[in-house]
Amino acid sequence: MAGPTDPAGLLDVAETAARAAGAELLRSFESELLGVQWKTWQGERTVVTDADFAADRAIREVLAQRVPGHTVYSEEFADNEEIDGPDVWVIDPLDGTDNYSRGQPQFCVSVAHTSDTRPDVAAIYDPVRDELFAAVADGPARLNGRPIQVTVRTDPSESTVAWAQRGIDAEDDRRFNAALAEAARTFHRVRLTGSAALETAWVAAGRYDGAMFSSVKWWDHAGAGLLVQRAGGHVTNVRGLPAGPESRRCIFSNGKIHETILQIAATHGLERAFPIHG
Repeated sequence: MAGPTDPAGLLDVAETAARAAGAELLRSFESELLGVQWKTWQGERTVVTDADFAADRAIREVLAQRVPGHTVYSEEFADNEEIDGPDVWVIDPLDGTDNYSRGQPQFCVSVAHTSDTRPDVAAIYDPVRDELFAAVADGPARLNGRPIQVTVRTDPSESTVAWAQRGIDAEDDRRFNAALAEAARTFHRVRLTGSAALETAWVAAGRYDGAMFSSVKWWDHAGAGLLVQRAGGHVTNVRGLPAGPESRRCIFSNGKIHETILQIAATHGLERAFPIHG
């Protein structure tokens, strides 16, 4: 069985996989037996739990059954998988692991289908709130089936933005903190809530007006970026170029305040951390 090839069929697969992983996460949430460990990827030290791997397995089981032969590129096994190809699923089984490990209910599952590194299907599921954000490349972004759009705010002083995580070394930390301080002076509110994919989905849903992340990976923003675009927003790297698999420092917005975020990033040299791709 080759599985579906049309956008609606692939979206159904993505949503089914995201919900299966979300169910796994809820089973272990607030458990004292999470098996919390530390891992390092490209020099960055982060938390991983048994629930990350259980959610990864849940997604892979759905994909293996529904779309056998497709490639899976997951946060949990990123060193062993390819991202280029006609049918690659880019997944983050648990985005917001640190929150999850501390019993904080701000995390999600991200499942995206890509073709030659271009996202064309996205499902981001917040199991705590039972909110499923979804989009296909030629359709509207939706939340639980209802179309969503980015905000139309143009005044930064009336806008709320997400802003995370930190610099990649001591000097970059200094630049990032200076940019964060300016963002706090510029925007009405700045939020740091610990789940980049969910915060980006909230940009698509109009809950935030924009977001700037200093060290995201492809599994964090492949699906979320598609959501923002299909909701009428704008997605770039920190230099203002289209974001892609190698983009680590990214900006998502309603398009109205995008230049303001870019200017803050440029003023404080945030592009220096990732000199090749931003």
